[in-house]
Amino acid sequence: MKSHLFIVGLLALVLIACGKDEVLPLPETNPTSCEVKGRWIHPLGTSLLEFTDSLKYDIYMQNGTFGTIADAIPNPKRWWIEGDTLVIYMSRSNIQKQHLAFDCDCNLMLLTASYNQWTWTNRFWKEGVDTSRCQ
Repeated sequence: MKSHLFIVGLLALVLIACGKDEVLPLPETNPTSCEVKGRWIHPLGTSLLEFTDSLKYDIYMQNGTFGTIADAIPNPKRWWIEGDTLVIYMSRSNIQKQHLAFDCDCNLMLLTASYNQWTWTNRFWKEGVDTSRCQ
């Protein structure tokens, strides 16, 4: 139950932060030429998603650094790709689907989600990339 409240709260924060009218241009990099597997820093910079071959882990920053999978939130989620869509299996009744695109030589992952009339895009930078190289 707490995880559901956390997810709802996080979704509300994203909706407020991103705004209804923000739609980023689609990048030119084809999702099939880039790889989701790896470590991606969340736009707010305080959490990181680590994708292995089939599991997604959420890792929060502690003391200014990101830990390893051993430090991740329990219960990683299964994920897979369907065309240009990233699918994350949250539970039997909750499957998240987000449009997947890449930019900046596959170092920027854009996940676009829609809910009712709201659409937002989160920009995840590959860990260790100098983000000033491309904006």
